[in-house]
Amino acid sequence: MKNKLLLTTAIASVAFAGAAFSETKIGGNLEQTFVSSSEDGTNSTRGFGAEHNISLSASKDLDNGMTAKYGTILEDGNADTHYLTVGTDMVTFSVARDNGNNLSSSAIPYIGDAFTSINQLGAATTNTLADADYHNAEHARVDINAAGGTLTLGYAPSTATRVADSAVDDSGNSASALIYKGSLGIDGLSILAGIEKGDGTGTEEDAKNKQFGASYNFGQFTVGVERQDTEDAAAADAQVELESTSYAVTFAASDNLSIGLYMTDTEETIGGTKSADDEEIRMVQVGYNLAGLGLSLSYADVENVSNVAGTDGEQFQIRTIQKF
Repeated sequence: MKNKLLLTTAIASVAFAGAAFSETKIGGNLEQTFVSSSEDGTNSTRGFGAEHNISLSASKDLDNGMTAKYGTILEDGNADTHYLTVGTDMVTFSVARDNGNNLSSSAIPYIGDAFTSINQLGAATTNTLADADYHNAEHARVDINAAGGTLTLGYAPSTATRVADSAVDDSGNSASALIYKGSLGIDGLSILAGIEKGDGTGTEEDAKNKQFGASYNFGQFTVGVERQDTEDAAAADAQVELESTSYAVTFAASDNLSIGLYMTDTEETIGGTKSADDEEIRMVQVGYNLAGLGLSLSYADVENVSNVAGTDGEQFQIRTIQKF
């Protein structure tokens, strides 16, 4: 018994000694918004919102020459992001959630939130990305640094909502992804391109998300274009397909002030039948950096909300973000 106690103590000592060499970094941010929306045939809405994030991160050089990086982010008090990444400067392997390359982001140079992030107009531009989104689920991935960027291969056994502790829920569909993010070694160029697939169950069609976008910076101007095609996991006669094309141009008037113009057109097809009218979004954004306090203003005008002819709307957002 004494030997067992000594062995247990030794193991615990080694574990804590190893942990002591990992310096933990603490960070976070506070984002506050005010959104006002109006839409034909419905009541206007307005209100304040807030999101609070606290992050913990650390890294450790391992005995085999590789490096381990790990961390977690609490969003509004709930565990949202976590990751354990092990590898070299060229190749890494990760087990994570809400971390790494993903198609929830965009190559378009938004100054504030993308319209789909602040949308209060019914189901305008409903993005069916969730059915194929490996990134927001518990997943494993390999990242390869090459061609002036990072190539990601990801797999999530289930897109089900995370359950407490270490319990497993495999009720959701599996999802996989192949994504490239980088510059191809060209100064000023930024590319985000990839394909995600979520396996449908039973008689459901597979969910798919294809996204190809690029932006280029020259001096004070940045221009961008992006195409996204999504299909949700549903029966063939009810499957929603969206084809969205976005354009953007931004101007950095000074080190602190930026202005952006954006345009997105979305074509909707349900069960093989195309909607008669495309949804059209026109948005302007202004951003100002107040030395530690970020402020952005967004105004969007929407025609044919949710691809319903003659249903128009508009939306205004004020957003502040502070990092600490």
